[in-house]
Amino acid sequence: MTNQLNELDDVRRTAAVAADYTQLQGLINASTGVGFALWALGQPGSGGVVIGIGAAVGVAYYRRRYGRAVGRASLLATLAFVLAAFVLCLVGYVLDRLAVSPVLLLPLLAAVSLAAGYRLGYRHVGVTRAHWAAVALLVLGSLTPLVGLDVLGPRTGVLLLGAAMVVIGLADHVRLVAAMKPVPRD
Repeated sequence: MTNQLNELDDVRRTAAVAADYTQLQGLINASTGVGFALWALGQPGSGGVVIGIGAAVGVAYYRRRYGRAVGRASLLATLAFVLAAFVLCLVGYVLDRLAVSPVLLLPLLAAVSLAAGYRLGYRHVGVTRAHWAAVALLVLGSLTPLVGLDVLGPRTGVLLLGAAMVVIGLADHVRLVAAMKPVPRD
């Protein structure tokens, strides 16, 4: 009886992960986070290369390992949300450069974007402690100017966002790999 319950839990977990497959492709988020961190540390060219190569490698890895598992509508909705979050964070970065606030706005707006993204993108698998820790990192990091820890100026927010994305990406990748079986090869 216990074995049947475990098998049922495995099926439910796999179904939930498959439903949120687009959002759980963590290697893409993690490599984007590394790219943002490199950019914040004064290496924008290297950061851009890491983001581009990381996205390409991540997409290829997940497609090869699990196949294509998302519908076009889900992919378009995800891309639209990512674009909106990117624009919101870009506005936060510009405002941080103009020093219009005593706190960093980019990390605050990124935290809001992530929390909204969790609500939309993790409907079936839920949000882990690692995801909330990433939001907490951003919220607390937005206060760095108040205590003199914003050594990179407005790029501090970009570094914090990069770190949060690495945490989220690794957590998502682990969940996806643990729940999904690779597609069989011909």
